[in-house]
Amino acid sequence: MITLDQLANALALQVHGSFRRAAKARHLSQPAFSRSIQKLEALLGVTLFNRQTSGVKPTIYGEALLKRADTMLVEAHELERETRLLKKIDIGTVSLAMGFYVAEISGCRAIAEMIRLHPELRCQITVKDWRDVEEMVLDRRVDIGFAGINLINENKQLRVVPVGQQEFTCFCRSGHPLFERESLSKSDLDAYPVVTVRLPPSMATVFPGKSHLDKESGDLIPSIQAGDQATARVIVAGSDTFSVATPVQIEPWLRSGEFRVLDFREPWMKFDYGFIYRQDRMLAPAAEAFMQHVREIEMEVTRRNQCLIDELFPAIAGSAE
Repeated sequence: MITLDQLANALALQVHGSFRRAAKARHLSQPAFSRSIQKLEALLGVTLFNRQTSGVKPTIYGEALLKRADTMLVEAHELERETRLLKKIDIGTVSLAMGFYVAEISGCRAIAEMIRLHPELRCQITVKDWRDVEEMVLDRRVDIGFAGINLINENKQLRVVPVGQQEFTCFCRSGHPLFERESLSKSDLDAYPVVTVRLPPSMATVFPGKSHLDKESGDLIPSIQAGDQATARVIVAGSDTFSVATPVQIEPWLRSGEFRVLDFREPWMKFDYGFIYRQDRMLAPAAEAFMQHVREIEMEVTRRNQCLIDELFPAIAGSAE
């Protein structure tokens, strides 16, 4: 019978192209590694790899085996994981990938609440842009993603669960030259660098600020591409750049007078976000708990953000009444 170790060894040999390097990667002696491959070939009755002076290459039989080997190992790992979850061995662990806007809005607050209630929680958090979050979920590197969902490609492997929508604003330091203008248009903002994440091609014609299009993906790349909101705030505070954020994210700096919101408000300036996870993967109990805590926090965040919007744009709020 073929074993998972034999399949893993075959995959390692394909990757490294050398018995010596593959054995080292698998933490085996070279003779033991060679015997494993030989037994696998004897079991199947075919030669899986051509041994050449230039390196080891899979035969047509080897290629057929390797195509299935990777899937079988992934499924075996998933089976072990689901069994542990059902036995509640992993109830206190979760791995997350979050976009940096939602991490600040509610994601990190949800983790803090979970740790307060469950001090033994083990959590791995990665904050990335929206493209990376999607890839990490697809590759099973995290249990669940939390990011902008209007940017996620249609994919039958993923389940996308909406959580919230928040209006965002453009902000800059209080002494920015833009405040010398009576009214602002996109062309006014286009004269200044913008600090934010990469944006999808659909934003190319509407998003303000200095930027360029990525030739491969078509994404809009801001002149200052920042990996987190804290970085963006520091840069904005010390330069004539501007950035975007929901008012609730920058409320302390708005109250202190360090930042001001620009009088630039467009219908497209709304941010839809939610949970992203694989359809074929059981969620860890801690991931389920994270989702529930986020939903509870979001109710208060939504109310607070709308209050701030009405305060920042009183004329518009008054006319709506």
